[in-house]
Amino acid sequence: MPTLREVQRRFAAAVIGDDCEPLSAEVRACGIDARAKLRIYRRQWHATFARTLGLQFPVIERLVGGEYFQRLSREFQTLHPSRSGDLQHIGAPFAAFLKQRCSGGPYEYFADVAELEWAIEESGIAPEAPAFDLQALSRVDPAHYTDLLFEFHPACRLVSSQYPVLAIWRANQSGCAVEKIIDLGSGATRVLVRRSGEAIIFHALSAPEFAFLAKLCQDCCLGTALETAHGVDAAFDSGAALRRCVALHALTAAKLPQIVSNDAA
Repeated sequence: MPTLREVQRRFAAAVIGDDCEPLSAEVRACGIDARAKLRIYRRQWHATFARTLGLQFPVIERLVGGEYFQRLSREFQTLHPSRSGDLQHIGAPFAAFLKQRCSGGPYEYFADVAELEWAIEESGIAPEAPAFDLQALSRVDPAHYTDLLFEFHPACRLVSSQYPVLAIWRANQSGCAVEKIIDLGSGATRVLVRRSGEAIIFHALSAPEFAFLAKLCQDCCLGTALETAHGVDAAFDSGAALRRCVALHALTAAKLPQIVSNDAA
């Protein structure tokens, strides 16, 4: 007699895979064949996953069509099955999945569109954080400015692409009445995605601004971020960029190495 845990494992294997035989003897027929019962669970498992993925990536679903999206979802689920009953985070590897699947082809931009959609998804569910007090920097010895580490707002995301993915995203919203053809060569995207209240806001960034924020987001010190930005544009105005970052609520706090403080002490 198998234990409950053994039966549960066999049930999960039968639903996730195609082998129902190890579990068939444990399933009561009651008028329906054991394999048929397990197929019902398997179809529901795939359908729930696909519906959730579609809610997280509606633009990708619209671009590829519902039928093909179902196929993509099945392939993706096989490679990245949910390890939790909470499906909220299943889409995290989807952009990387599309990047590998579409690399070098005419639809390689799908991966970047998916990255933008996931940034929007994450921004929407991220926690709130206090606004950064720029005056706090006045209490830091100027000799240590370049050592400062900044905390990125949890509801902010950075997205860059060689394609106009924000324009593609906007053209494929349900409220967009006019179909618009987007020229994939019309320009790159560098954008800060952030939540403001219940709305998602997009802020276009220049190349040096993006490089600057990307380094701060990677927990690099201010000196490294400035060096990177100046490498993109020698005329980069670091003071103006820092003030804009604060105004956009991209930063919440600053700290010196080994000293953590919301007051940048």
